[in-house]
Amino acid sequence: MVQIELRPLDGRPPLGGWLPPVSLGESGEQVLAAVADCLIPPGEGFPAPSDVDVVTFVERYVAAPGEEARWYPFLAHEELRSWLAALGESFLRAGPDARTQSLAGLERDDPEFFGRVRDTVYVGYYSRPEVVRAINRQLPAGRDYRATPQPFGYSDTIADWDEDLLARVKGEYLATEDIVALHIPDEIRSLGRARHTPGADGLPGDAAATREAESGTP
Repeated sequence: MVQIELRPLDGRPPLGGWLPPVSLGESGEQVLAAVADCLIPPGEGFPAPSDVDVVTFVERYVAAPGEEARWYPFLAHEELRSWLAALGESFLRAGPDARTQSLAGLERDDPEFFGRVRDTVYVGYYSRPEVVRAINRQLPAGRDYRATPQPFGYSDTIADWDEDLLARVKGEYLATEDIVALHIPDEIRSLGRARHTPGADGLPGDAAATREAESGTP
């Protein structure tokens, strides 16, 4: 079996993320899965993030160990592992309300880092095929939602044009074959040339041309 490894020289995650993913360790993965489930609770036909492997998505975009987090999602491996370790077993044993309070405290203490984790979980979750299908099934406005809109677009949910309204729209245009060249008088052409050459008295071209036009004497 051939193992593919993607590691660009500039440290930027390739499309689809690192192969193989950066490991957060077994305990880190468990805590991250619990964090994701707390951020996006399952229900009403939508799966839990832990059921659609959001953790692997995050691991595929975290900066590799020893590398600076210079690219989206701006999550360094060591920093994220330390953050998850601080939550630890107590977070896994806590109930839903306690988990929510714990994350609210972390958001308050370090909103920037918390926002990076939250946003990466969101992107991972809503790009999973199972979640896209849930959107199609559960949301009337999402019946033709696709993780990659093009080339199909969203024609199924765009409202039909109001034909009566369009019928009242009046406009005009000039056909290409009816366009004729505009004759520019020689005196106007000479003014245009004068703008680009110095005048006899040393004035800038445009100033000299303006004076000549006003006086009527070249």
